[in-house]
Parts: sequence; structure tokens; C-alpha cells
Amino acid sequence: MKVAVEAIYEAQGIGFEFLSELEPPTPKDGFRIHSLLNLMSRNYEHAQAMLVALATGSPASCEALGRTVVEGAVNLMYLATLGDASTLVAFLDSWVREHDKKLAEWRKRVQGSEDADQIGKMIAERKGLVDGYLNYLSLIQTQCQIEDAQGANIWPSTLLKRFEQLGRQTDYYESYHRLSGASHITGEDTLNFLMSLSLEDEYRQKIGAEAWAYSTMMSRLVCKFFVEAVAACVIAYNRSANEDLQALRRELAEGVRELAVAAGVPQV
Repeated sequence: MKVAVEAIYEAQGIGFEFLSELEPPTPKDGFRIHSLLNLMSRNYEHAQAMLVALATGSPASCEALGRTVVEGAVNLMYLATLGDASTLVAFLDSWVREHDKKLAEWRKRVQGSEDADQIGKMIAERKGLVDGYLNYLSLIQTQCQIEDAQGANIWPSTLLKRFEQLGRQTDYYESYHRLSGASHITGEDTLNFLMSLSLEDEYRQKIGAEAWAYSTMMSRLVCKFFVEAVAACVIAYNRSANEDLQALRRELAEGVRELAVAAGVPQV
């Protein structure tokens, strides 16, 4: 636990201090730096909560939050490494337009119902807020002279595509997908529970110990993603001496290896 807590704390401090002290060379850089800082800090909050869940005896909640941290880290790495200010606008715009689409779908579904008028007013109020987001994004583009995203700068529509374009598609299956059981409450843990009912207490305890080691191992792997995302953000703005972040990454990687056997990882 200690290695993970200290790693994300130190990484967040390094990233926040470096980016906060930058003098943006252009308005579009100012927009990008503030956005990266916000996304990094939001992800740090989830990483902290993940470790709190593990420390308080909730390994499943730890894994669910861990999946969120991995997604946030990959988004950050993509925006910092392969993207620019135009990509960031596309990222923000994708959420706004998807939300607007859902509101339109909701309005269509309630048409003709006895609550249509009341619900319609709620939808209209929310639609006004969404339109405000779109207007604000348009204002940012105009004031910061940010072009529309084109070609390689377009925000990929799926997380898998972002993993692939970062050259980390294997991580999608080995890390992100493996955390889906807890976040989606799939049948995996229930099947394990049912299968263990006929076992002796000794074997059930062994299964429990392995599951706990697995959650702990995955939390360290998730924290490594977080550190890598922070590194991507500072490298994007030319921080060249990153041995401190590299050392944190190595410590977390070693922490993952230490638990691999206990966590039931196949040794090949």
C-alpha cells in the first residue's frame, strides 16, 4: 500500500508544480495547460479513493475505481502525447454533443406520456446548459485561435482506439478489461463464490488470499498508469529531467512483480 500511496502523491506534486509554474507561450497553450491540470487532478482524486477502498477492506470497489483511473490516464496520455489544443476541444465537444444527443432521445421517448410537459421542462433546462457549453467551447476556439481537429488530431471515438494509437493495445486487455468485473458487476465473482461453496475452509481462504493479492497488485498497476500520465503531461511541455517519475514507475512495476505469484498470475 505504501509504495502506491507515495508514488501517486509524489507524481501529482511533480506534475502540478511543473505545469502550474509554466508561462503559456500562447492562449491555446494556456487553455491546454489548465485543462491537463484539471484532468490530472481529477484522476488523482480517483486514484486516492481507489487506495482508500483497498485499505478499508473493499477490494472490489478498489478495482472499479482503478478502471476509471486507467481510462483517465490513457485519455491524458493521448491528449498530451498525440493531441494538441484542437484535440482537446474535440475531446470536450464529444461529451457535449453526446449529452445533447441523449437529451433529444429522452424527449422523443416521453412524447405523448402524461408526464411529457413536466419532463420536457427539465430537458429544456438541461438543454440550455448544454448549449451554454457549446457556446463556451466556440468562444474558446475563437479567442485562443484553435483550429477544428482534423486528421490525426481528431479525438478517437473509443477507448480501445486510444490504447491502439498509443501502442498499448495489450494493456487494454491485460489491465483495463481485467478490471471490468468489478465495475460492471459481472458474473465472474459470483461464479467464483458459487464454486467455492463446496470447498473446505482452507481452500476458500486460499482463494480469498489470492483475490486480495490480485486487487493489491492491480492497484499498483493502476498507479503506474497514473504516473505515466503525469509524465506524458510534463514531457509535452519539455520537462527533460524525469528521473524522479521514472523511479516512481520502476518502484510500482517492481511492486506488481512482487505480488504476481500470490495474485495467481501465470508464470511463463
